[in-house]
Amino acid sequence: MPPLDLLFAGRIEAYLRAASLLPGPCIFVHVPKTAGTSLRAELAALLPPDANIYVDYTDTTRSFHARLDDAVARFLAQAAPRGIRFASGHIQGRHVAQIAQALPGARFITFLRDPVARVVSDYRHQRSPRHPGHEAFRARVPTLDAYLDQPGEREKAALHLLPWDLLREGDAAACIAHLHQHYACVGVQEMYDLSFRLVAALAGAPRAPRLRANVADDSDGGLSVTPAQAARIRALNPIDLALWQHVSDGLRGVQGRLTNALVPA
Repeated sequence: MPPLDLLFAGRIEAYLRAASLLPGPCIFVHVPKTAGTSLRAELAALLPPDANIYVDYTDTTRSFHARLDDAVARFLAQAAPRGIRFASGHIQGRHVAQIAQALPGARFITFLRDPVARVVSDYRHQRSPRHPGHEAFRARVPTLDAYLDQPGEREKAALHLLPWDLLREGDAAACIAHLHQHYACVGVQEMYDLSFRLVAALAGAPRAPRLRANVADDSDGGLSVTPAQAARIRALNPIDLALWQHVSDGLRGVQGRLTNALVPA
């Protein structure tokens, strides 16, 4: 039985055994704006040595996809010789399959977030001075509505987690089944404390989170989202919405038992 099946059935002890991230490597598929920067920093300390699958965003001589493919290839060349126990990056579904084939013992984890909040946070982040190319982005995409018009900004969580062919079919149930089959742990940003405690326990070091990094700034003076915009975001991201809703509901269903198992009395 896949580990997530055990978790959502409330079989917590069996899940913790089945989903253990030891000896590794643990691969964190970092969906943008899901509290992943904080999680990455803490897990890197818990599971050394680690690697960051990093793309140089300032390099405009090649496509982003080509640079990301090269970053994954560099990681795979280093992972076994260096004994990497933890790695993370904004990799995509095709890279998850590539890493799983090259590193049969790898366990994959990820975090999700309400698509409305995630999309808005991603939009704000790309406008922020902390993001390379933010000035060009502001000129090219001046409003949230213009951002929602960009096809490449849709279904981002699913793009990171799932094979493209599966996502293209648009079958939410099949996408959820794939998540269960291929991921040892999936947390949600809205339940960050409990989700972190769960991952930390799987890493053999149960504890509460200590960091909160890369939180969105207020450079836009706060960004209000209308009900119509929120509805449009949900309509444009149906698989992201289905994945997040499924995992959120599953975690809430076992929240009490998880808390008892992971939080000291």
